[in-house]
Amino acid sequence: MGLDSLVAGAQPGASPERRLAWLRDLSAWVRADLGDNDEARASSQSVRLKHLLGVLDRQPERKAAFAETLRATLGRRDAFDLLIETGMPRETGFLGEFVRRVFAKLLPEPPPTDLSELFVQVFPERGDAERMSGITTENWQGILALLGDGEGAADFRVGLAQAAGRAIEALAVQVCAATMPSVVRTRMRGDSAAPLAAWGLPEAARAFVVACAAGDQGRRTQKGEALRAVIGSSLIETEQAYTHLDDQGVSIGVVYQLERIRAQLQRAGELTELLAAPEHLPQVLPHFIASLIRDVHDHHSVRALLGQNFELAARKVVERSAETGEHYITRNRAEYREMLAHASGGGALLAVTTYVKFAISALHLPHFFGGVLDSLNYAATFVAVQFAGFTVATKQPAMTAPALAAQMKGLDDPARMDRFVEEVANLVRSQSASIFGNVFVCFPVTWLLGSLMSGLLGLNPVDAEKAVKTIDSISILGPTAFFAAFTGVLLWLSAILAGWADNWFAYRRLGPAIANHRRLVYVFGPSTMQRTGGFLSREIAGLTANISLGFMLGSVPAILAFYGLPIEVRHVTLSSGQLAASVVTLGWGVVSTAPFWLAVTGIAVIGALNVGVSFALALQVAVRARSNEGIRRRGVYGAILRRMVRQPGLFLFPRKEA
Repeated sequence: MGLDSLVAGAQPGASPERRLAWLRDLSAWVRADLGDNDEARASSQSVRLKHLLGVLDRQPERKAAFAETLRATLGRRDAFDLLIETGMPRETGFLGEFVRRVFAKLLPEPPPTDLSELFVQVFPERGDAERMSGITTENWQGILALLGDGEGAADFRVGLAQAAGRAIEALAVQVCAATMPSVVRTRMRGDSAAPLAAWGLPEAARAFVVACAAGDQGRRTQKGEALRAVIGSSLIETEQAYTHLDDQGVSIGVVYQLERIRAQLQRAGELTELLAAPEHLPQVLPHFIASLIRDVHDHHSVRALLGQNFELAARKVVERSAETGEHYITRNRAEYREMLAHASGGGALLAVTTYVKFAISALHLPHFFGGVLDSLNYAATFVAVQFAGFTVATKQPAMTAPALAAQMKGLDDPARMDRFVEEVANLVRSQSASIFGNVFVCFPVTWLLGSLMSGLLGLNPVDAEKAVKTIDSISILGPTAFFAAFTGVLLWLSAILAGWADNWFAYRRLGPAIANHRRLVYVFGPSTMQRTGGFLSREIAGLTANISLGFMLGSVPAILAFYGLPIEVRHVTLSSGQLAASVVTLGWGVVSTAPFWLAVTGIAVIGALNVGVSFALALQVAVRARSNEGIRRRGVYGAILRRMVRQPGLFLFPRKEA
């Protein structure tokens, strides 16, 4: 629709539906053909508005009808909901808000009944916020003058001011009520016994609104300053609550409540700014409307809701994994030798696991029971490795990646980039030491145990047919690579579960709860329960990782087989043990055959994919959780490759110490 049609179509006495359609057409005309970038669009939009105001100035009768139609369309719809609900989380809980946004995406929108619903149709894109901010002050002065032209202008201004005042009071009451529950209050207040600043919001808001209604500019300014001070203190308390979450663990429900409180405080502050200085309205109003546009689109987005509320939880899970991962990075020869020793112990224990796995397989149980026994076998071994102080190589990458991501800041500085590449080399070398210790000990120990059982006890744990199938199943020519990558995903998931369990344990304060449980203390004694609480606080992440990994390695293939998906797991240490057990049965002559060396190549690929996939997934999550979006990944990869070309041995063996 052209400008002439829009000006002629301004009819104050038209039905609400026709006036609404006219306003949408007006918005579309202003936003049409706005260029290829935000700057060009904002400039084009300003030109169109200036042209519209000029046309209306030359036609006084049309201008009066245009202004009256605009006021009738906006003023007869309650602005209260626009100011208090638009762009705000509407539900009191995370799950309710999530369901509301999902259904809003799936169901058709009803006809708008107030300004809050009309707002989305007038500004249908989030980019409209930048275009609104780009409108010149001169144009805003013209728009406000247009709305102030005519007989009903005074009532229109008073109605909007009253709606803004009611919105400020309502937001103050909502924030005050939201900070009352102990789960929020204790985090915002910390150890202090003083009342929260947010509890004084309703009184400060009421005093400000009364001052605005009285028309005394000096008192309005004074009460506005007082209200802004209370809002600022409340925002500081909200930020302190996030610090408490970092210290004591994260709950998605609490994060959602804090985000809702922060959004309401910011809206109350923006409205206070509008009412406190009416003379600055042309400068303040565009930023307020732009903020509304951004908020309304962000709070229609399911993805934004998940991102806002899960980012902090993801970061806390990642940080707890990073704390664990620091123990798996070696930086000198002494630490390298220590890692080799720990990995060797893990390889020896996994040799026993290999034969237990063959024994379970020989029972030919149904998939479910076989999966349960395999899960118990793996979980028991991994827990034994943990308590013995040993190491399983493939569990480390998902833990060490977050520790590495914590250092991915300021990499534009060459010195920081060098230190980061050095840390990458330390990490890769640590993984190499773990794999060497696991594989090069598991293979001979498995062979030795098999030889002892065969020679001394007359037992043959693996028959010839099973041994041949085992070698073929590890071969690089089969689906080994895919199964190894899938196992890497399971390794990463176990690390995520470990971080989540550690965070949940800290958030619920289960360590002190167990240590001071009255019945348990009465039965076992206070010292025993103190040790138990401390032990679980220290070891819960490791226990969760080991038990969950064991059950995933044992049960996931059985579950997938139930659905007809023949997906198996390939773990580098267990595969090397299975190859050694097959050599015991088939004899050393098998070493000269092609299938054996294809299996050896397969084990190398399994190790690379177990480590690579779990590390890549963990690093990606860690980078996103820490919001390191500005990382120049290509520059990082280039620096690592250059160091590998110049010093390849550094990624496998430690430097000689001076």
